[in-house]
Order: sequence, then C-alpha cells, then structure tokens
Amino acid sequence: MYRHLAFRPEENFTTAAAEAHAQRNAALAHVEKHRLSGVVHFADAAGVYDTHFFEEIRQIEAFGTWPVATMSAGEKKVVVEGPLCSASKVVGWFSRNFNDGTTRSVTYNTEVDLNPAGAAGTRAHTIDVSGFAFNSSILWDPERWGRPTSLPDTSQDSIKFVQEVVLEDRTKLKGIPSDCSQIMVWQYDVPSSPNTPITKTKTATPKTHHRRR
Repeated sequence: MYRHLAFRPEENFTTAAAEAHAQRNAALAHVEKHRLSGVVHFADAAGVYDTHFFEEIRQIEAFGTWPVATMSAGEKKVVVEGPLCSASKVVGWFSRNFNDGTTRSVTYNTEVDLNPAGAAGTRAHTIDVSGFAFNSSILWDPERWGRPTSLPDTSQDSIKFVQEVVLEDRTKLKGIPSDCSQIMVWQYDVPSSPNTPITKTKTATPKTHHRRR
C-alpha cells in the first residue's frame, strides 16, 4: 500500500537537509495520527538496497539496525558504519574506512557511554536515518515499550525523538542480518553538500511505503 503525503511548509527552508527533515517529520506525524502498524524505515533516493533487506526488516519487533556503506564519488571514498554484533545482539558501533583500512569505534552522544571513545574512537552526534528501522507503535503506543508517554510537548521533531529512543536500550536493538556481517544498504554520496542552500521552497511530497507485518 502506498500513501503520498503533501504538506504546506511553515517556513522557508534554507537547506535541502532541512527540507528532507521536515518531510520525514510529516510522514511520522501521519503514521502516529492514523496508528499505522508496521515497521518504519526511511528509504533514500540515493540508496541501493539488497532485495533481501526488506524481508529482514519485516522481522523487527522493536528496533533494528545494520551496517551502511557510503560511497563518495567526489573523494573516491568508501566508508562502512554500523553496529558491532554478537549474533543479532548489538554490542557496539564502528566506522571503517576502506580506503586506508582503518576501523574506529563510535559512541553516539545520545546513548549511554558503554564504549568510551578513546584514541582509536570517535563520537557521533546521532545515528543516521539510513541505518535503522523501528516498530511504528513507539509513536502511538509508547507504554508497550516501557515509555510512560508519547512524544514530548516539543516533539514536532519526531525524527530526533526516534533517533534517541533507538539508542536508549541496546537490548531492544536487533542487528540485521544476524552478526551484522553483510552490507545490504549502500548510500551514494553526491558531490554537493547536504547543506547546500536550495533556491526555492516547494510543497514537499514525501512518499511512504507501508507494509503490514
């Protein structure tokens, strides 16, 4: 089932990244309002997906995460980032540069510091939307997942809320595929910066693909 969403922007976007963020928030608001049941993942127009990936995410009960390879054409660079797994249990995070062969541990600023970033580690702001999926009921039935309330009062920024919730408890995270050793998602990093100013504001029309579990 496909639903095409349209919304009138409340502000003039100054960057393409800001516009994409608003589109994702509009989609999440629709999922929450209509209590759509399923697994949510934001596919990217610049993404390439193994067809088995979509079967894998259908098995997610709460949250799922996986390695993502980013290919930068301008710099001729390939970086893989994602979870370190023991079977399907997430035990940490890593970033590997295939150009120079270096691998670093990653600690997200929003998660408990179980793996402090030292000389061989880095800190990242938050998990990228291309690297996780989640059960949609976290938006409209939070008590099911041990959260007392739904989105906070300031939570028009649903994306930020979900990114934080994903990292709150690793026991609820499922590594995909088991042992996280296979790359099933590739991102093509176009030469222009994601913060490149856009020339005009248009009515955003994000598309969501909803698959019932």
